[in-house]
Amino acid sequence: MIKNVFIIFLFLLSLVVQARQVVKVGGYEFPPFVIVKNNIPTGMTLDLIETINQSQSNYKFEFVLTTAKNRYRDFNSKKYDMIFFENIIWGWQEEPIQPSQVILNGGEVFIARVEKGRDQSFFDSLKGKTIYGINGFHYKFANFVSNKGYLEKYFGMKLGNSHEENIMSVLKSDTESMAIVTESFLNLFLNKNPELRERILQSKKFDQIYRHTILLRKDVSPSLNELNSLITKMKSEGILNQIWKKYGIEK
Repeated sequence: MIKNVFIIFLFLLSLVVQARQVVKVGGYEFPPFVIVKNNIPTGMTLDLIETINQSQSNYKFEFVLTTAKNRYRDFNSKKYDMIFFENIIWGWQEEPIQPSQVILNGGEVFIARVEKGRDQSFFDSLKGKTIYGINGFHYKFANFVSNKGYLEKYFGMKLGNSHEENIMSVLKSDTESMAIVTESFLNLFLNKNPELRERILQSKKFDQIYRHTILLRKDVSPSLNELNSLITKMKSEGILNQIWKKYGIEK
């Protein structure tokens, strides 16, 4: 009898799981939002997906890894319908996509190696300096143009795929160089590597201020209203702040 009840319970549970509509969430390496090590993604996006799955029973959100450069192609190929911690001005204006309410503010800063006599005026001009950035990213100082050839030609940029590698390149460089990094990643990096704090000069000015949203394909489920209602609920219950604090972001 107990065995039969247990089998029925598992069957009913499987029906509930099957009833949840799968929603594909795209993401690319963008620490601390998506951190990729050994091809395994972690980070705030993955934590937020897990939290959303626990907060409702209509949808099952699943992560799909893409790259900064290929995220538009993969979206148009319908590999995913939603992307977290994104801004519509980062090349999405012509896509059938709509932004949620803002979920988190942030920004990008410049960093340079501490040198005798070097101060904030070092960041006043980019001319003649090597700038390390991320391939596929959109920077305000470059009018949000992400084309690699353009950035290399007109801004002397060296584009890679890792904020951490860019920071270390600046610290090792013999030339006048700087890197542009997300402030949230820089704080996380310095908390893990406090011995480097005194070697890094951080700009007080931002290249751009983030107003992170969730971008959602038009005419799919969940609807934008459903998504915004869920975000509002998680904000009011302090759920989002718990995720932010895990990554050293105090709101």
